[in-house]
Amino acid sequence: MIKKYIAGGILLAVAAGGLITGNAQEQIVIEPLFEYPVAPDTISTLEKRSEWVVANFWKPMDFKATGTVDQNALNSAFAVYSVPMQWAAPEVTEKALNELIAASQRNPALALQMTKAAEECFYGPRAIYWSDKAYLMFIDALLKNKKIPSERKVRYERLAKILRNTQTGATPPKFNYMTPEGKQQTFRPNGIYTVIEFGDPGCDECRHARLKMETDVKFSQLVDRGAINVMFIIPDPEEGWEKELSGYSDKWHIGGSEEVSDLYDLRESPTVYIIDQNGKVAAKNIPVETAIEMTRAQFNQ
Repeated sequence: MIKKYIAGGILLAVAAGGLITGNAQEQIVIEPLFEYPVAPDTISTLEKRSEWVVANFWKPMDFKATGTVDQNALNSAFAVYSVPMQWAAPEVTEKALNELIAASQRNPALALQMTKAAEECFYGPRAIYWSDKAYLMFIDALLKNKKIPSERKVRYERLAKILRNTQTGATPPKFNYMTPEGKQQTFRPNGIYTVIEFGDPGCDECRHARLKMETDVKFSQLVDRGAINVMFIIPDPEEGWEKELSGYSDKWHIGGSEEVSDLYDLRESPTVYIIDQNGKVAAKNIPVETAIEMTRAQFNQ
């Protein structure tokens, strides 16, 4: 998924001198770790230029140097690197990432830094380009690295499990939830096309998502007919959460779950999933508008 956004007057630009972040009043210049390579002029197409940069980007970096590097500068390099990855062929990107990971694993401290930078670039809230597959490659290499203490791996073991549970095409795990009436229910893929919104009833974007689904006539008709299920689940609910769910459609499955945040990738609020008729993750971390469009298209509505 590619995330594009402009908010709060924030400027994010890649310049020859490094990454510039900040606003009109204050800017921070992050000096690059090395001179970023530029594709030769003889390569004309966007795809081939992108592939050249992906394949050659990290060659100027000295991986034999001992110790660590500046983490901000490394994060900046990953941000620049992720741009051409969006147009490069998957096999070119995978080969380049494997080479980068292999080069960094010889230095445990650098391997940890690379994994942190990969999280910032491919997984975190500031990422421009989300790629579970790319991030998992770094996590898997770190978990296999015997030079890295086990206590440094605990968080990444959890993240790896969550991401594998919920990759597109995976069968998502079942989870228990409590209804506002105090009845325990279990969600498990059951062959019915399901849209799940994980969120907080008090958050503006969650209310917006609910309103979009409730006011889309054709989507609501599918819900009324039982053609699709819609769920609204509060992860890690706090005291009094039951009252916040008053007024939700009685055709929806609603409740709070103490365990779902340890099973599902919930990096945003709200997080929207689509589980298809085969019980597989069809999409995740998508705008509610996209979920509605995908659902209506599925049923030719």
